Amino acid sequence: MAAKRSALARKGEIVRRKVHGDAHVERRYREADDFLKMFEDVTDEFCWGTVWARPGLNHKTRAALSLAATAAQSQAGAVKLHVKTCLRTGWTKREIGEILLHVYVYAGVYASLSAFATAHEAIKEYEADQRAARKVPRRR
Repeated sequence: MAAKRSALARKGEIVRRKVHGDAHVERRYREADDFLKMFEDVTDEFCWGTVWARPGLNHKTRAALSLAATAAQSQAGAVKLHVKTCLRTGWTKREIGEILLHVYVYAGVYASLSAFATAHEAIKEYEADQRAARKVPRRR
């Protein structure tokens, strides 16, 4: 029997879906067994329900900070996710490049280079997903 989710986790899921999109969140939940579900629940509760839901910064700013932090740590998978999040929240490709150049100065050339390569791939995937979504007929 699955544990009941807290109100904060439910609030976090709403924010998470808004920022990352339903497809990403659904995939994460679908792939989580009982063990990984612990991580997803805490992520929804703390990361999304507590931090991302705070009024001090908007989602666009938080997306850029997340990209810079993960790029500085050379976390390619997270960089890919956060590049797409930046695009979804309104950052342009040029602005994402500027964020990654800032990483160059404070975290080093190789962290930035890796992030640029990953961002390039993420941008292509995001654009392909957007084109595919426009081609899907909507149900009435």
